[in-house]
Amino acid sequence: MKVLKSLPKTSAKITAKQTGGPSKFALVAALAAGVWAGTPLDLHAQSARPTASSTQRTQEPQTAALLADQVDFNAGQLTASGNVQVLYGDTQMSATQIVYDRDTGGLSITGPIRLAQDGADFIVLASAAELDADLRNGILTSARLVIDQQFQLAAASMERVDGRYTSLNQTVSSACRICEGSPIPLWQIRAKQVLHDSEARQLYFTDAQFRLFDVPVFFLPRLRLPDPTLDRSVGFLIPRYRSSSTLGVGVQLPYFIPIGDNRDLTVAPFVTTKSRTLDLRYRQAFTRGELEVNGAVTSDDTGNGSRGYTFIDGTWDLSKDLTFGIDLRATSDISYLLDYDIYDRDRLFSRIWLDRFTQTSALDAQVQHIRTLRDSEIDIADTLPFLLGDISYEQQFYPDRFGGTAWIELSAAGYYRKATTDIDGTDVLRGSAQAGWKTSKILNNGLRLDGEASLTYDAYLIEQNSTYDTTVLRATPAGLLRLSYPLERRIASGAQQVLTPIAQLSWAKTYGGDVPNADSILTEFDAGNLFETAQFSGADRRGDGLRATLGLKFSHIGPKANFDVTLGKIFSQSDDAGYTPISGLSTKRSDFLIDVSSQVSDSVSLGARALLDADLSFTKFETRLDIARERYNLALMHSYVLASPVENRDTDLSELTLDTAIKLGTNWTAFADYRYDFEQNQAATAGIGLEYANECARVKLGADRRYTESNAVEPTTNFAITVSFGAFGTDATAAQSVCGF
Repeated sequence: MKVLKSLPKTSAKITAKQTGGPSKFALVAALAAGVWAGTPLDLHAQSARPTASSTQRTQEPQTAALLADQVDFNAGQLTASGNVQVLYGDTQMSATQIVYDRDTGGLSITGPIRLAQDGADFIVLASAAELDADLRNGILTSARLVIDQQFQLAAASMERVDGRYTSLNQTVSSACRICEGSPIPLWQIRAKQVLHDSEARQLYFTDAQFRLFDVPVFFLPRLRLPDPTLDRSVGFLIPRYRSSSTLGVGVQLPYFIPIGDNRDLTVAPFVTTKSRTLDLRYRQAFTRGELEVNGAVTSDDTGNGSRGYTFIDGTWDLSKDLTFGIDLRATSDISYLLDYDIYDRDRLFSRIWLDRFTQTSALDAQVQHIRTLRDSEIDIADTLPFLLGDISYEQQFYPDRFGGTAWIELSAAGYYRKATTDIDGTDVLRGSAQAGWKTSKILNNGLRLDGEASLTYDAYLIEQNSTYDTTVLRATPAGLLRLSYPLERRIASGAQQVLTPIAQLSWAKTYGGDVPNADSILTEFDAGNLFETAQFSGADRRGDGLRATLGLKFSHIGPKANFDVTLGKIFSQSDDAGYTPISGLSTKRSDFLIDVSSQVSDSVSLGARALLDADLSFTKFETRLDIARERYNLALMHSYVLASPVENRDTDLSELTLDTAIKLGTNWTAFADYRYDFEQNQAATAGIGLEYANECARVKLGADRRYTESNAVEPTTNFAITVSFGAFGTDATAAQSVCGF
């Protein structure tokens, strides 16, 4: 390969000849290859060594490397032909022939031409080009502009202006793949002219005509679209079409407004035959936090007047370990959120919180407001806790003298009701302090011994409840001794199995007056708290009396599957009235606990938990199956629990829920969700959906129905359709369309 080091001002014809090496050679010359680089063309002689004058220059002109089968110099023209490759900085251009005229400073390029730039998101293809000396202006014929490997613009001619703008004439644009025998794309935009601003990354269409299957759908004299490389741009987002038996038929058209680099506002009018809604979303990113506000104002035919909601969510990292957050929720009426498919829980939780976690300490504080959305609780809403607050701080120590782990915990909590009557308006404030120590030791014969001791003091202030003293002081000492004997083996498959029988003796006794039970009613008896001194979820009840716990744990850790099984039962000195009847813990002998969790494979997991009473009848039973495969995923859960008026559950609960997605083909996906109430012998909710997605378009159809009803909420059926076009709002990683399918 030969390298030409200097060029005479006038030169005879120079032809590359094969001399035993490759037929191509590299010409180091001042031919600027980057059409978009905008660097003036400067053809100059280059010495082997820098001269005095050249070293005094403030800036050396950039040079280009040219590879071609043949280079000719004749009468002020440089002609490179045959597999021409030009490398200039981070720009590469290929062509069949390039002619540079020294007198006019123009370039004539014969294609096929391909121009690309490292780090750029577009490629230019053309059959021929005429460019001026600085390569910032020129015309390309039979040209195509490919943006982000998604969006193509084919034009009869293309013109570069000032190195920033690309003007395309008589243009056809699309993101769809064209198949042999089917040259018509699913959608296209035909325009008299398209202007691409590479700095603003915007596309401006003149006399644009949108076509589906080559059939004109609508005409716009002016149209602006962001190019696919732009993540944020002012303009309309993907519309959503929706039909509801409650709201009628309508469309939602979001409009996105960026406000600087760290804020944006989305305004989304939603108009149906029965309602008019203005949705708003505001987002702001901070250096150490983020804020999002969602809300809507609605006027509809329900007769409830003006309706709406506001949700505010924000988190801020105040320091390395300290986080502050807000989650605020408000709505005009109890059925609005369900009617407009915004929120499906039956209570609205708002809170302001602060937490800090380190390796040896934890701080957690929050103030919470709860609003019931249950129709049956509206009349008694004043008797439900309206405002709740709690704060706790825990610090761990590792004493050298005693070993093990010691801790102290300080906490306070309270709740306030709007009601002012006796008992119904009970307000409580509690402060607590706890100190404890735990340790473990493995004996010579393999037995493991665990011990724990703690002392807790509580002080209560109780108002508007004549059943209890206004001020109550309590003290609760507690301790446990646990003996376990892990037995381990490895089987032929290489899996590790551990069988651990466990026996525990625990004691806790609360001294002092009685207090209302507000935070310890709902108790979940499971493998996580089987070996605790008490299974209460809060501080109002802390256990009472001597208890023995027997359990068995089995673990299998294998190359393909893992699973854990926990069996256990608790024997108490006396019946504990602090636990609800269906908790499985209210009698001297608890229900028998079976807890299973397994990872059958990387894509399949199964879990089950059951409580069996003395008659071996289920009091609680729940199972969950999760499958996540390449072609489908499935989440299946069944829950069964007996009625418990204390837990605000007047009837037995038995429900099956299903959530699945199945890939029907390269581009087709089906969705379904279902919830069935066995006690009511009817479905609670059901939904189906179908989506087609490729590089060209994404179409999603969905239908769902809510069967439940109350005085405020009626059964509702919804239909929705979302259509988006490739390169504008769709996932760039969507599967490519398949020709012939």
